[in-house]
Amino acid sequence: MHFSRGTLTIAALAGAAALALAPTATAATTYRINVVPPIGTVRANNLVTLGALVTPTPTGTDGSTPVELEITDPGGDVTTRTIPLTLGAGTAAIRTHEAGRYTAVFTFAPPSGEPTETTTQFDAVASPGLGLGS
Repeated sequence: MHFSRGTLTIAALAGAAALALAPTATAATTYRINVVPPIGTVRANNLVTLGALVTPTPTGTDGSTPVELEITDPGGDVTTRTIPLTLGAGTAAIRTHEAGRYTAVFTFAPPSGEPTETTTQFDAVASPGLGLGS
């Protein structure tokens, strides 16, 4: 089969136009947050480290989006932190002010992926006293 140069040019231009006008097929990535809870006994009036691992590892503009952390203490006070991610992982240090149950809500809302949220809880026990007389 033999096609003229003009026929091939028209066919190539028609194909390029069809590709340019076709809707883009970009599916938003569905992410998941894995929480790294505090290790060991959590005592009141101490610093506690919480970690977040976003999978699959976000890239591009998604990779520069931080995880938002909202912590509710036993008294109902809410504290927020931003966790910057490096290769999809990050940590935040929080102070536990009182004994009881803490609730931590991790939210990841990337510009081109689906937003996701994970909740975890941990308990803080009363710190031992210094043993000084009153």
